[in-house]
Amino acid sequence: MSSFVADVLLSAGNLEKIDLKEKITEIEKKIIKLKHEVKEFMHYNYIDFVPRMKKDNAMIRDAEKLITEMEILEKRVDDQVKLKLPSSQKELKDISNSLNELHLSLQISNRLLNVHKCITSVEKLQEEKRYIEIANTLRQMQNYLSDSTVILQNLNIYTNLLNEYGTYYGAFVTEITTQAQEFISWKEEITQKNELIVNLTIENENKQIEDIILALHYVDHLSAYLHAFAINLLKHFIKSIITKNCYVYVVQEKVFNVEIIDNSNTLPEYKSVLHNLQLLFTFLNQHFNMNIGDRTFLSRLGDYLLDEFFELLIKNCISNIIPNSRAKLESFDPIADDINEFQNYLLDIGLISKEQCFVSEYTKDIDNLFISKICEDFLVRARDIMKKDLHDSILLEPQVLTFDSIENDLKVRKLSENTFQLPTCRISKSAQEILHLGKEILNETCQSSDKCAIKLFHTSRNVFEMYSALIPENHKILLETVPQQAALFHNNCMYLAHNLITLTKEYEYKLLPILKQHNITYADQTLMLRKVGWEHFSNHMKIQRDIIFDILRKSALATMKQSPKLSQDTKRDLDQCLRQLDHLKIVWIEILPENIYCRAIGNIANSMVEDLIAKITAVEDIPADLATELVTLLNMIVQKTPSIFPEEETVQRYIRNWRKLLELIIVLGASLVEIEKRWANSQGPLAHEFTADQVKRLIRALFQNTERRSALLMRIK
Repeated sequence: MSSFVADVLLSAGNLEKIDLKEKITEIEKKIIKLKHEVKEFMHYNYIDFVPRMKKDNAMIRDAEKLITEMEILEKRVDDQVKLKLPSSQKELKDISNSLNELHLSLQISNRLLNVHKCITSVEKLQEEKRYIEIANTLRQMQNYLSDSTVILQNLNIYTNLLNEYGTYYGAFVTEITTQAQEFISWKEEITQKNELIVNLTIENENKQIEDIILALHYVDHLSAYLHAFAINLLKHFIKSIITKNCYVYVVQEKVFNVEIIDNSNTLPEYKSVLHNLQLLFTFLNQHFNMNIGDRTFLSRLGDYLLDEFFELLIKNCISNIIPNSRAKLESFDPIADDINEFQNYLLDIGLISKEQCFVSEYTKDIDNLFISKICEDFLVRARDIMKKDLHDSILLEPQVLTFDSIENDLKVRKLSENTFQLPTCRISKSAQEILHLGKEILNETCQSSDKCAIKLFHTSRNVFEMYSALIPENHKILLETVPQQAALFHNNCMYLAHNLITLTKEYEYKLLPILKQHNITYADQTLMLRKVGWEHFSNHMKIQRDIIFDILRKSALATMKQSPKLSQDTKRDLDQCLRQLDHLKIVWIEILPENIYCRAIGNIANSMVEDLIAKITAVEDIPADLATELVTLLNMIVQKTPSIFPEEETVQRYIRNWRKLLELIIVLGASLVEIEKRWANSQGPLAHEFTADQVKRLIRALFQNTERRSALLMRIK
């Protein structure tokens, strides 16, 4: 093929235009011929799959030569257009358009030939296992097929070429992934001592591994591989090293082993953890010390590894060595040096960057970590105390307060010495431990810096707040079903509330000045504890009342309106109610303060008496024999009930309906004359306990309709 390039353009006249037309025509013929050959070649190879391997190189050379000639011709046409000869502008424009069409046609043909060249190159490179070159060739082929400057998508053969690329790409990814798994393997085995060993084995030379890794990168499959690599590293090695006592060793520089020698929940020493982790990353750096683009392998691995690695290391190792006492705080510097040295090593090998120096960020403010650790330990201790049994109790005797501020208040305000004393009662040992813990926190507060003191003081408040929230949750069933538990919890809350009143006064001159600028008080928690304690005890009292109501509801006393007779079991039912009160006396009288006990047992007994009176006064017809039986039963209650109180004569004080019960007994056995005397024109004892309507109802139920009864009913107003 001869050259069409003239040495010098002689003019911009007709001679040049004629020459351009001739050369365009000649190139057009050659392009048409090349297009036909390319089409036929691609059709055979990618549709009919009849290889014609000898012609491809020749066609590629022809295409490249034509492209060169086209570039020269385009320049000449462009020069002619720029001359803007008025007489030939349209003609030159037509020549330029024709040339552009030919150029596009030539580009498509050349692109198809380049795609074919990539395919043949991949096949040859696969035989030689030149993975990096295969990856680059596949990437180049993908670029050819997706290049928007040369549109191949409209060609009939495009789908076949795309499928061909997908087949080669998939096969290559599978091959290099398989190779990576063969070169880098993870295994687990159980020893004869039933100990678990996990190992990472590198089976091949570093150069081969590097080729595989780079090939994965070039075909955009490295991210998936690194993600899986990081998961295995965390699962098999890092987590075991951090959370288990392990023996770590390397065999022949190819196999990294982690042998778990203690599978208990005991965490290993921090020095052992850092040492073993450094051995692991040294092994990785030895075998994966390679650059991938502008970053190292370890740096890219860090993208998928570091977040979970940092969390594991801080949560299960570093946080556990933060000092929880002032003595340990003073000796923490060597530990911090060990941690920073490990971090610097990770920085040196490129696993982390300066912006990712998490350890120094975590440990740089050791004072805050120290106080956070102390506060956390205090709260953990508080939770453990709150899980203890409430029935493990002690007797609390009244104590004379000895600190000056309270004594001065007593003198200045002329208050009794008993004003700030808690009455004798039993409390849970755990409640006393909670108070001691609160004081321990305040003692620590007095020795701390301003910032720490504020945090510690609020921690002490959190302890008491937790008590009112966690105890009802931890002991819910017992508080509902066991009277002792409900009484003890009531006392515990009152005990803590009582002490919180004076706690601020006790520490008034010990706390730092900074705290005086804040609202250092437990007053709100005092109210909260009292409320919670009384609510739970009150709820249990309702449960006890319901037990008695249930007994009475099932007895014959509940059916007197329909059948004015009492069964033989009625006395037994009332005895059961009295036994329930006796049971409460046994379990409560030694636990509750005397006044609280009397109020509680009196409230329940009063509910029982009130229910009995309501049932009897609701009966419309009470025959004489029924009235006699009722008097006997009610007298049994009158005889036995006072014994539930420490002083029997106080029964009228705590059972509000006691006098009403006594009047009812009298009415049930009295004559009309006796009833009228006790009414005494609305001034007698009967009128103090019953309304006129209630007395009239009783008279109608007890006596037949006579003139005397009618006259009495008229006089009762």
